[in-house]
Amino acid sequence: MKLANEIRIQPAREQDMHDIECIASTYFLDIEGLGYSDFIVATVENKIIGIACFKETECPELHTIAVHPNYRGKGIGALLVKELRPTLCKDHELIYVRTTTPSFFEKVGFVTLENQMKKELWNDCVACDKFNNCKQAVMCLELRKKIC
Repeated sequence: MKLANEIRIQPAREQDMHDIECIASTYFLDIEGLGYSDFIVATVENKIIGIACFKETECPELHTIAVHPNYRGKGIGALLVKELRPTLCKDHELIYVRTTTPSFFEKVGFVTLENQMKKELWNDCVACDKFNNCKQAVMCLELRKKIC
Protein backbone atom coordinates (compact mmCIF):
# COMPACT_ATOMS: atom_id res chain seq x y z
CA MET A 1 0.00 0.00 0.00
CA LYS A 2 1.72 3.19 -1.17
CA LEU A 3 0.34 6.26 0.58
CA ALA A 4 2.88 9.09 0.40
CA ASN A 5 1.15 11.03 -2.39
CA GLU A 6 -2.32 10.35 -1.01
CA ILE A 7 -1.78 11.65 2.53
CA ARG A 8 -2.91 15.15 3.36
CA ILE A 9 -1.85 16.89 6.59
CA GLN A 10 -4.08 19.74 7.75
CA PRO A 11 -5.35 21.52 10.84
CA ALA A 12 -8.18 19.64 12.51
CA ARG A 13 -11.73 20.94 12.19
CA GLU A 14 -14.44 20.88 14.82
CA GLN A 15 -16.18 17.95 13.11
CA ASP A 16 -12.91 15.94 13.35
CA MET A 17 -12.98 15.73 17.15
CA HIS A 18 -14.85 12.41 17.27
CA ASP A 19 -12.26 10.74 14.99
CA ILE A 20 -9.43 12.32 17.01
CA GLU A 21 -10.92 10.90 20.21
CA CYS A 22 -11.31 7.44 18.62
CA ILE A 23 -7.69 7.27 17.48
CA ALA A 24 -6.41 8.61 20.82
CA SER A 25 -8.51 6.10 22.77
CA THR A 26 -7.04 3.22 20.74
CA TYR A 27 -3.75 3.92 22.52
CA PHE A 28 -5.27 5.10 25.83
CA LEU A 29 -3.96 8.63 25.24
CA ASP A 30 -5.28 11.36 27.51
CA ILE A 31 -6.56 14.27 25.45
CA GLU A 32 -8.74 15.76 28.16
CA GLY A 33 -8.71 19.55 27.95
CA LEU A 34 -7.56 19.58 24.34
CA GLY A 35 -9.74 20.88 21.54
CA TYR A 36 -9.80 20.28 17.82
CA SER A 37 -7.78 23.47 17.24
CA ASP A 38 -4.86 21.91 19.14
CA PHE A 39 -4.49 19.12 16.55
CA ILE A 40 -3.31 18.49 13.06
CA VAL A 41 -4.60 15.42 11.26
CA ALA A 42 -3.40 13.12 8.51
CA THR A 43 -6.10 12.10 6.07
CA VAL A 44 -6.48 9.71 3.17
CA GLU A 45 -9.61 10.10 1.05
CA ASN A 46 -11.05 12.42 3.74
CA LYS A 47 -10.62 9.73 6.43
CA ILE A 48 -8.53 10.69 9.47
CA ILE A 49 -5.73 8.18 9.89
CA GLY A 50 -3.35 10.10 12.17
CA ILE A 51 -3.35 12.86 14.76
CA ALA A 52 -0.75 15.07 16.43
CA CYS A 53 -0.90 17.79 19.03
CA PHE A 54 1.75 20.17 20.33
CA LYS A 55 0.90 21.74 23.65
CA GLU A 56 2.90 24.10 25.78
CA THR A 57 2.11 23.38 29.40
CA GLU A 58 4.98 23.24 31.86
CA CYS A 59 7.29 22.70 28.89
CA PRO A 60 6.98 22.62 25.10
CA GLU A 61 5.62 19.11 24.56
CA LEU A 62 4.58 16.93 21.69
CA HIS A 63 1.54 15.97 23.70
CA THR A 64 -0.19 13.50 21.42
CA ILE A 65 0.73 11.64 18.26
CA ALA A 66 -1.07 8.54 17.05
CA VAL A 67 -1.78 6.71 13.82
CA HIS A 68 -4.73 4.42 13.16
CA PRO A 69 -3.53 0.80 13.62
CA ASN A 70 -4.28 -0.07 9.98
CA TYR A 71 -1.83 2.63 8.82
CA ARG A 72 1.06 2.19 11.25
CA GLY A 73 4.54 1.66 9.88
CA LYS A 74 3.90 3.68 6.74
CA GLY A 75 5.64 6.92 7.72
CA ILE A 76 2.50 8.83 8.73
CA GLY A 77 3.74 9.62 12.23
CA ALA A 78 6.99 10.94 10.77
CA LEU A 79 4.98 13.12 8.36
CA LEU A 80 3.01 14.57 11.27
CA VAL A 81 6.22 15.41 13.16
CA LYS A 82 7.74 16.91 10.00
CA GLU A 83 4.64 19.07 9.47
CA LEU A 84 4.74 20.39 13.05
CA ARG A 85 8.46 21.10 13.01
CA PRO A 86 8.61 24.43 11.08
CA THR A 87 5.88 25.94 13.26
CA LEU A 88 7.61 24.80 16.44
CA CYS A 89 10.99 26.12 15.30
CA LYS A 90 9.68 29.68 15.39
CA ASP A 91 9.27 29.73 19.17
CA HIS A 92 11.25 26.81 20.59
CA GLU A 93 14.68 25.27 20.47
CA LEU A 94 13.67 22.04 22.18
CA ILE A 95 10.48 20.04 22.53
CA TYR A 96 9.85 17.10 24.80
CA VAL A 97 7.77 13.95 24.79
CA ARG A 98 6.86 11.23 27.26
CA THR A 99 6.39 7.95 25.46
CA THR A 100 6.21 4.19 25.74
CA THR A 101 7.45 3.88 22.12
CA PRO A 102 10.89 5.52 22.12
CA SER A 103 11.96 3.67 18.97
CA PHE A 104 9.52 5.73 16.86
CA PHE A 105 10.74 9.00 18.32
CA GLU A 106 14.40 8.04 17.80
CA LYS A 107 13.63 7.58 14.10
CA VAL A 108 12.40 11.18 13.85
CA GLY A 109 15.35 12.68 15.74
CA PHE A 110 14.43 12.59 19.43
CA VAL A 111 17.05 11.54 21.98
CA THR A 112 16.38 9.85 25.30
CA LEU A 113 17.02 11.86 28.46
CA GLU A 114 17.58 10.74 32.02
CA ASN A 115 14.35 9.60 33.68
CA GLN A 116 14.76 12.25 36.43
CA MET A 117 14.20 14.96 33.80
CA LYS A 118 10.48 14.12 33.88
CA LYS A 119 10.30 15.61 37.37
CA GLU A 120 11.97 18.80 36.16
CA LEU A 121 9.63 19.14 33.19
CA TRP A 122 6.18 17.98 34.37
CA ASN A 123 4.45 18.63 37.67
CA ASP A 124 2.38 15.46 37.43
CA CYS A 125 5.61 13.42 37.43
CA VAL A 126 6.78 15.10 40.64
CA ALA A 127 3.70 13.97 42.52
CA CYS A 128 3.31 10.56 40.84
CA ASP A 129 3.46 7.61 43.23
CA LYS A 130 4.37 5.33 40.28
CA PHE A 131 7.37 7.35 39.15
CA ASN A 132 9.93 4.65 40.01
CA ASN A 133 7.95 2.09 37.98
CA CYS A 134 7.01 4.41 35.12
CA LYS A 135 7.30 2.88 31.66
CA GLN A 136 7.41 6.24 29.87
CA ALA A 137 10.72 7.44 28.48
CA VAL A 138 11.39 11.16 28.37
CA MET A 139 12.83 12.37 25.10
CA CYS A 140 13.88 15.64 23.53
CA LEU A 141 14.10 16.99 19.99
CA GLU A 142 16.47 19.82 19.12
CA LEU A 143 14.41 21.81 16.63
CA ARG A 144 17.04 24.12 15.20
CA LYS A 145 19.10 21.14 14.10
CA LYS A 146 18.90 20.06 10.43
CA ILE A 147 15.47 20.98 9.04
CA CYS A 148 14.92 24.39 10.68
